[in-house]
Amino acid sequence: MTLAAHTAPWLGARELSVFIRRGFSIGDDDLEYPDIGVSAVLHPPSSRGAESAGTHEGLGSAALINLPADDEVMPLVLIAPQPVLIQNEPSYADAVEADGHRFLFQINEEGWPVVAEPQPEFVEEYLFGYGSVYFYGSADAAGLADEVVPGFLDF
Repeated sequence: MTLAAHTAPWLGARELSVFIRRGFSIGDDDLEYPDIGVSAVLHPPSSRGAESAGTHEGLGSAALINLPADDEVMPLVLIAPQPVLIQNEPSYADAVEADGHRFLFQINEEGWPVVAEPQPEFVEEYLFGYGSVYFYGSADAAGLADEVVPGFLDF
């Protein structure tokens, strides 16, 4: 998944892509910082287009939409000052916060879009056990993230 430039104030003109380790499973022992099997990479914006050269045929593309703050639907991506914890256990963030990182956003599978017709180009399984992955980061003097790390998986 890629967050487009300017999606969050800490991104500025950069994008952020999230990757999952091949074979990642919630039954594995790499579910917490610093060894979690998920990574986040800040990078210059990449062009989008219909050209298929150099793309993975099994990946689709769709845009995220903004939900009103008072919407009762959990968004797939929540960019906020504080996380919405599933188990209400803030100590899960102790290790990542001890390294000086603060919460930036979360990916919550409860917000995965439900559609009437399956979309073959999209993953149709809950990779995080119908849970959330919480991302943290550190910022430079201008407030732009200079590092983004996954903190923990909560399900």
